[in-house]
Amino acid sequence: MAASMTGLGMAEVQNGHFVITAEVRSFNNRFLEVSFRLSPALSALESELMEVVRKYVHRGKCYVNITIQGKNHSELGLRVNVEKLKAVRGILEELYAQSGVDEPMRLEYFFKFPEILEPSTDLASVEELRNPVKEVLTQALIQLKAMREQEGAVLVKDLKQRIESLQEKVKVIESISKRCVPEIYARLRDRVQKLIADTELDENRLSLEIALLADRMDVTEECVRLRSHCELFLRTLDQEPVVGKKLTFLLQEMNREANTISSKSSDAEVTHLSVEIKEEVEKLREQVQNLE
Repeated sequence: MAASMTGLGMAEVQNGHFVITAEVRSFNNRFLEVSFRLSPALSALESELMEVVRKYVHRGKCYVNITIQGKNHSELGLRVNVEKLKAVRGILEELYAQSGVDEPMRLEYFFKFPEILEPSTDLASVEELRNPVKEVLTQALIQLKAMREQEGAVLVKDLKQRIESLQEKVKVIESISKRCVPEIYARLRDRVQKLIADTELDENRLSLEIALLADRMDVTEECVRLRSHCELFLRTLDQEPVVGKKLTFLLQEMNREANTISSKSSDAEVTHLSVEIKEEVEKLREQVQNLE
């Protein structure tokens, strides 16, 4: 099923030592691009978490935020870098002395310097976190996928309706074209005969040349290709989960055929219909940009 590229998924996993929460947001993007915001203890798992994301998301810009809350630093996989803490304290004391500020040094000032906290070198804590972190991320991605598919179903319904409207316009153009070809041939023949009224030409050759000119103004082939593109568009929506790039290509081809019809036809109604088709294709293109 085709899915939208926008969505949100959230999940939480708890055990006796810590609580892990995951939030995944996704937006439109030409390719898959993932940005992680992880607790320091999880930085070593980023490449593994990326593989988990790839199983559920194929296209779009994803923001993944995973946080851990625990009872103490070891459960968070963090430790205090004492040397950096002392350095920060020295900087603050110098600032106090230079500025003449007379107030106590507060603990929150130190949190302006995230360097004083760093991942624990205890690999056991990372091993302890690996499975629950993957589990909570998977749960969030499942929610995200469900939301994207739900929104995708709404988009697909709208796209199908627009394609059906486009197909109806193509049918009208085809009927007009079939009616107009003999008229075009007769009109061209009449004009040519007036231009060469006093000139002797081979009648068969003249008929052939006029037929070729009339054929160049016929838009039947363009209509056939347009119908083919519409049918493939609908099949793709029903059969393939990742459709955005393929549908974008088909819409480019539809627009090309509509331009050709507009330039070839001398019938005002056909020209107006081809303009409407191009407008419909543009609306389709805007909607397809939301699909994975």
